[in-house]
Amino acid sequence: IVIDEEHDSSFKQDSAPRYHARTVAQWRAQSESIPLVLGSATPALETWVVAQAGRIRKLDMPDRVGGRTLPEIRVVDMRHEKRAAAGGALSRVLVDEMAQSLKADGQVILLLNRRGFSTHIQCPRCGSVVNCPDCEVALTHHHHDESVKCHYCDFTQSAPSNCPECGGREIRYSGLGTERLESQLRACFPNDSCLRMDGDTMQRPGSHEAALDRFRRGEIRILLGTQMIAKGLDFPGVTMVGVINADTGLHFPDFRAAERSFQLVTQVAGRTGRGERGGRVVVQTFSPDHRAIETAVRHEYLKFATEEWAARQRFGYPPASRLIRVIVRGDDDERTQAAAQTISDFIKQDLKAIQSSARILGPAPAPFAKLRGKYRFHFLVLGSKLQEIRQAVGAAQEKLTMPDDIHWVPDVDPQDLL
Repeated sequence: IVIDEEHDSSFKQDSAPRYHARTVAQWRAQSESIPLVLGSATPALETWVVAQAGRIRKLDMPDRVGGRTLPEIRVVDMRHEKRAAAGGALSRVLVDEMAQSLKADGQVILLLNRRGFSTHIQCPRCGSVVNCPDCEVALTHHHHDESVKCHYCDFTQSAPSNCPECGGREIRYSGLGTERLESQLRACFPNDSCLRMDGDTMQRPGSHEAALDRFRRGEIRILLGTQMIAKGLDFPGVTMVGVINADTGLHFPDFRAAERSFQLVTQVAGRTGRGERGGRVVVQTFSPDHRAIETAVRHEYLKFATEEWAARQRFGYPPASRLIRVIVRGDDDERTQAAAQTISDFIKQDLKAIQSSARILGPAPAPFAKLRGKYRFHFLVLGSKLQEIRQAVGAAQEKLTMPDDIHWVPDVDPQDLL
């Protein structure tokens, strides 16, 4: 069994049944007595720790195929970058590098992990932000049909010209998404074909493969998109890669945020320099001193993994422990919070009764405190022995009766905490 890009969080199913394909593959390989190969240039920290302990065999590939060198990565500190002609999204360094690559008949890949045209809409008079009525999430503006959409529940309405709260006409559309970046690129490079790949443009069956075929044949000179273009692509004609904002997911309230940012930057950088002409990478960031960015631009996976593992051990986060996240959803804010506290207290007492060293963090409002009309609270159960915390959570499921409007779900080894 081979799992390529084994670090990818999409291998974890986030709806019932909540399994991880990597774990299922391990069980299947053991039951069939066959080898399992986990492949990645940026292995998940859980996999790296197991390999370091000698429980699985680690096979290193220190050199690229054909002996090609890794691309040179240049960091642009956007804190000191003056606004460029393309509206501020593209630094002058990135524009110059793109121009050189295109002039030399190379292809360019740009990564921006945000869909839409404007990522939030705010009134400068009263300060209100146009949010989804069913989620506590800012609506995203899509210019092609002048709509605003929620990317979590698919709520859609026409883009407002006045503030819905105070009626002010000075409403501002701010933030940068792939749709806006596409329009800026077409203005900056009008003679070079450009294609956008994201969840909005790749909805039809086969559209993803068709777009990549056009890029492979050289019909498209500039390919921009979200993380779907960051990994697994092998195009020798790509001589330049740009990361528009390396900080997009860096500061999420999630202990895996740094790891995911390191993986994303490293993976997209690996899309260039795969041909004889080599390649260059430009990373734009407001956090050039962050260890995830510093190690990614230097191709230092071992240093990042070592430092990240030390941090996880210090705070007791996986893989230094096992984790179950419990998410409680309900129609009423206060009743949902009370239910989360009741469930948490029950599990805590159960763990105390067996003298377990496991701990509970929370409950607290989830980072997305309301989604699809439901208020959300969560808490984390962390322990060295998965069986102990699974039994405690399972006992709560069996013995606690919740009102009909309260639903709670345990997620073993979750990949995100949002």
